[in-house]
Amino acid sequence: MAYSLLNHIQGKNGSRWAQFVRETGTDSMLIVAIDAAKFTHKAMICTFYGDVLVKPFEFDASLTGLEMVKEHIQTEKNRLGMKEVVVGIETTGHYYEDLVRRCHSEGYHVRILNAATTAQERQALLNWSKTDNLDLMAIVQSIINGRGTSSELSKGSVHNLQKLTRARRALVGERTSTENLIRVYIDHIFREFQGKSMWINGKREHVEPFSKLFGKAPRYFMRHCLHPSDILTLGEKGLRDLSIRENLKLRDKSIQILLEFAQNSISQPKELLETEQFLLIQKLDQLELLDKQIQLLERKIEDLFVQTEGAVILSVPGIGVVTGAELYAEMGDISDFDHAGQLIKMAGTNPIVKQSGGKRPSYFGVSKQGRRTFRNVTYQVGRSLAVNNPEMKQKYLAFKERGKHPGQAYIALGNRMIRLAFSMIKHQSLYQTNQPNYVLIDEITKKIHSPNVRCFYEKFVISAVSKSA
Repeated sequence: MAYSLLNHIQGKNGSRWAQFVRETGTDSMLIVAIDAAKFTHKAMICTFYGDVLVKPFEFDASLTGLEMVKEHIQTEKNRLGMKEVVVGIETTGHYYEDLVRRCHSEGYHVRILNAATTAQERQALLNWSKTDNLDLMAIVQSIINGRGTSSELSKGSVHNLQKLTRARRALVGERTSTENLIRVYIDHIFREFQGKSMWINGKREHVEPFSKLFGKAPRYFMRHCLHPSDILTLGEKGLRDLSIRENLKLRDKSIQILLEFAQNSISQPKELLETEQFLLIQKLDQLELLDKQIQLLERKIEDLFVQTEGAVILSVPGIGVVTGAELYAEMGDISDFDHAGQLIKMAGTNPIVKQSGGKRPSYFGVSKQGRRTFRNVTYQVGRSLAVNNPEMKQKYLAFKERGKHPGQAYIALGNRMIRLAFSMIKHQSLYQTNQPNYVLIDEITKKIHSPNVRCFYEKFVISAVSKSA
C-alpha cells in the first residue's frame, strides 16, 4: 500500500519516520537511548516494544566510551538479528553534538529529541521525578511515539553565521552590563555628569551635557578629569583648549552646562573617590575591548553573510547586515521547510488558537514554544522595520489603530518578514517595492563595505538579469 509523504498527522517529519518503520519492521529495530552529559553519558538498549535488552550503563564522553556503546549494540544486533539501530539523543546543551556526529558516521539512524519532549513523556506517566534512568525511559518512549527529528546537525556557512551572530549578541549583552556599571561609578564621582532635572519655562526637563554618554568626549572626561573639581580647575578657557587639543568638539552649551553642574554638584571630595575612579578606568578598558571585539565580529559576519543566499534580504529597507544575518542564521537551511509558517512555529511566534464545538476560533498570545533566540530576533526585526521601512511602518500604524500593543505589532511585522525572507531566499528574488525613493544601489551601499557591494551585485543582480535574459 502506498502512503503519501505529505499526509501524516506529524507532517513531513512524521511521514519519514513512519516510512522508515514500515520499511525496517518493528521486530528488526534496535533502540538505543542516550542521556548526554559533560563528562559521563548514560545509555540503555531496548526493542521497539520497550523490552530492555541492556540495562542503563555509564560511559565516558570520549571515543573509549563510544566504543563500549558500539560493542553493546553489535552484541545485541547479532544476537537478535536486528537490521537497523535507532539512537535517540536528548539535546543537552552542546554535549550531545559529538555523539550525534559519531552515531551518524557509524550508520545509525539518529533521532534528536528536545528536552521538553522527554519532560512531557514523564508527565504523561504522572511522574514528576527526574533521574538519568527516568530520562532514558522517556527517550525510548519518545522514539516509539515518533517524536524527535532525524535531521543532521547544521553545518557550513549557515551554522558558522549562527555561531558568529550569537557570539555577537552575547558580547552586546556584556557591553550593556559594563555600561551600566560605568553609570554607577559616574554617579559616585560626578552624579550630574549624566544629566540633571531642571525647571525651564515652568516645565521640568532633563538636561544633559552630552547627547551620547559613551561618545568620544564623555569617555575622555571619565578617564582623565571626571570629578567636579577637575572641571572647575580647568574653567571655561581650559575646557576650550582641551577640546581643541584632543579634538573633542565640545560645544559652548556643553561647556556651560558642565561648569554649572560641577559648581553645584553633590559629589564627595575627590580624595574619597580614588577606588571608584580606579574601578571606572578598569570598566572603561573593558568597554573599549568589547567595542573592538564587536566591531571585528560584525565585519566577519558581513564578509560571511554576503557569500550566502540569504544576503538577498539586504535589499529590504530596514534590514541591516547584523539584523539580516541573525534572521537568516536562525532560519537555517530552508530547503527542508514547505512553507514559512513552519519557520514561524519554530520561532514560537505563532498565535495560540483555541476552537471547539463548531465555534469560531479564538486567538491568544504567541506560543513561545520555539527557539528563544529566533523569537528574540523576530521581535528585533519587526521593531527595525516599523521604524526604517516605509511600507512596514504603514502596517505598524494600522496595527496600532486596531488596538495592538507595540510588542504585538513588532511580532506581527517580524512574522511578515519571515514569510518575505522565505520567499526571497527560496526564489533568489530581490525586494520589490513601489516606493519612489527606493534605489537598490543606495540601499546596499549604505549597509555594507565596498568590496562586498560588488560581491552582492555579482551574486544577485547580475545573475538575476542573466536568468531573465
